[in-house]
Amino acid sequence: MDTAKILSANQNEVRVLNASFIKTYVPMKKAIDLMEEAFRILSEKSASIPQRVVMSTPDDKMSIFFKPAFLSRYNRMSIKILTQIHENVSQEMPTIKGTVLLIDMISGQIISISDGNYTTALRTGAASGIATKYLANPDASSVAIFGCGAQGLTQLEAVLAVRPIRNIYLFEQSESKALRLAEQLNLKNNFDFEINPDLKSLKEVDVICTATPSHHPLFSINQLKPGVHINAIGSYRADMNEIDPEILRKGLTYLDDAPACLNESGDLLIPLHSGAIKESDIKGELGELIAGSISGRQNHNDITLFKSVGNAIQDFFIANEAYEQSISTDKAQIIKLTD
Repeated sequence: MDTAKILSANQNEVRVLNASFIKTYVPMKKAIDLMEEAFRILSEKSASIPQRVVMSTPDDKMSIFFKPAFLSRYNRMSIKILTQIHENVSQEMPTIKGTVLLIDMISGQIISISDGNYTTALRTGAASGIATKYLANPDASSVAIFGCGAQGLTQLEAVLAVRPIRNIYLFEQSESKALRLAEQLNLKNNFDFEINPDLKSLKEVDVICTATPSHHPLFSINQLKPGVHINAIGSYRADMNEIDPEILRKGLTYLDDAPACLNESGDLLIPLHSGAIKESDIKGELGELIAGSISGRQNHNDITLFKSVGNAIQDFFIANEAYEQSISTDKAQIIKLTD
């Protein structure tokens, strides 16, 4: 990073990068490339990613999360701030809202404020995209999405970016959500797709993405096609569980961030505590696979699984790229915090 370039920036200017800007200037294919670098750096341990800080309001009606990432090679850091309302007043109002601050580590100046909701959905989808690129069979042509909200949308978008998909199966309790996803990605005109088919259809599916709040496994290993690849992103708490432990025991499992996954996700904690799986059943981190220090799929029939709970380094890479694009295009809204 050019230090002179950083110092030459107007010290009082903050660039405001909304979801529309990020969608335009950080497309999914670019985000997937960014996540490849992010996971490589994460597994190399060449970035400083402190443990997140969580606080609640005195009445416990809202929690606030602080997720920092320091990347010295860029002379920048990011902090994602999330608020979660525990008593939602409207079914249409999202309970979680987020913002990402990008900070110049030389001056201490906040240089951008990015929409955190779309950043989270984009980087999570892109993570599954790079996992699918490395782990799914090259000829994978069908995908099933469990959960068709914002996360399900970017999960599907990412898989479409890295594999020649023709058939799409959408599993969602709210049919209107599934139809909205289909409309957003124009599935009707470009793919064969079904909403809520019988689970027997999983025998035909090459890639599965799970993005639900389920507390019980969504399917069993016996319902799956040999050689399927799974991206599991929904279980981010200890009481959540989307994945059949037999899949973890018999398949090849890779994590985005091992300490976080092993401490936060019920997909791993529940079967580890029951003795259904052992930590030795886990192959390692996706970044290690990208770097070539561990092996991936060995044959066409291997079942592979990528477990993700998310990491602040992913938010950094999206926010940093959006900022760089705002500089090169000069399209962002600019505010001045001081006179």
